[in-house]
Amino acid sequence: MQKNPYLVLGVSEDATFAELQDAYTKLQNQYKADRFLEGEAGAEAIRNLEEVEWAYNECQRLLHEKATVNDSTKIYEEISSLIKENKLVEAQSKLDSIDARVAEWHYYQSIIYYKKKWLNDSKTQLEICVNLDPKNYKYSEALRKLNEDMAQSDPFVANENANQQYNQQQQTNRGGYVDPQMSAGQRNADACCNTCCTLYCCDTCCECCGGDLIGCC
Repeated sequence: MQKNPYLVLGVSEDATFAELQDAYTKLQNQYKADRFLEGEAGAEAIRNLEEVEWAYNECQRLLHEKATVNDSTKIYEEISSLIKENKLVEAQSKLDSIDARVAEWHYYQSIIYYKKKWLNDSKTQLEICVNLDPKNYKYSEALRKLNEDMAQSDPFVANENANQQYNQQQQTNRGGYVDPQMSAGQRNADACCNTCCTLYCCDTCCECCGGDLIGCC
């Protein structure tokens, strides 16, 4: 099992770079003096030197990661504040200054596009978010709500939804079958034709019985 690098150096996990440097230097000086001892003592000192070197490098890496995360969180908070104030140009400028185009970057780009009413571009950015981080509820829920908003505001989508509802009703009326290629105009013409045929048959039956349903024919 790999050791905890902080324990190897004898510092806490909140240690600063200066504290890491100080602990590393003390241990290095200690083991450097012991490496010239004879037998197992000298060999042990060399192993300890290698371990201290690894621990120091690992602690530096972890410290850099923490600093990067903190800086990233701070700049996204600033971007969020600018968006709330509707300062979209400033928000975009800060967003463009970030090199790491992670899911969170695309999320804020989506918000800026949405504020500009560029809905298709906003949707594209959210789709990238979901692809990069599919388990993130914030991204998937934002995409779902945007799709709903676009469906309600887009007349072509609304018309398509109405056609789908009509098809479902026709499937029920025709025993489950409806021609998927039939347009709305064709369906209306078909309904009108069926009405005329029904009236003609009723008039014929009425005349056979001595009456006249439709006087003009």
